[in-house]
Amino acid sequence: MGASPLTDGVGRVCWPEKTKTTKEDVTMSTSAKIDELIAASRELYDRKLIHASGGNTSVRDGDVIRITETGAELGKLTPAKIVTVDLDGNVLEGGQPSKEMDMHLAMYKARSGAQAVIHVHPTYSIALSTLLQGELASAVPPYTAAFYVRAGRVPMIKYHPSGAHSLHEAVAELAPDYHAILLRQHGVIVAGKDMSVALGVVEEVEQCCEIAVATGLKGAQLTDAQLQAMDDALGRTWK
Repeated sequence: MGASPLTDGVGRVCWPEKTKTTKEDVTMSTSAKIDELIAASRELYDRKLIHASGGNTSVRDGDVIRITETGAELGKLTPAKIVTVDLDGNVLEGGQPSKEMDMHLAMYKARSGAQAVIHVHPTYSIALSTLLQGELASAVPPYTAAFYVRAGRVPMIKYHPSGAHSLHEAVAELAPDYHAILLRQHGVIVAGKDMSVALGVVEEVEQCCEIAVATGLKGAQLTDAQLQAMDDALGRTWK
């Protein structure tokens, strides 16, 4: 909704002045986004969802993306290791962005509500992917309601080398329809409305992958009727 008109002392209509965005406002917004990115990245490492210098994270900050630098260790991330790029991948500030940048940009371009993207290499997610064959529309078994509500259907793409153009193309093809994707023998990529939501989806995916591996894929899954009821309640459909 737009601003509402006011009246002055003699009944004339007056529109309130627009609030101008100051340099300080922009600085505060940027600082908060970078803080969010650093905190979540370190949390991913602390929760053993990533190891060594693997994985990459990003946040959308208005018309630009703040993404981790290539080779950055998420557990030791600092502002100096964050690169600013536009939505076409042009570097605006910082060093060399992650070689997986195009996967992040594909998620942002396909999902208007995405404000954060996480790509990590969780142990059980990778383990489950090695037990599955081909490309699947629903690869992660829905053992819990918490998983299905947050992650929904999680497809799996075939193996592509890290940083390969074919990998980024495969993610871009699925991004409009799925916010969490399993990458065979590589990891997962997740988009969310903020870092907290994206991290929660990663954790739910990893937990169900762990259950799948622990039960040898023989654990009881939620029924189609139960899944449909959740989809109906959330107003979502799947391809």
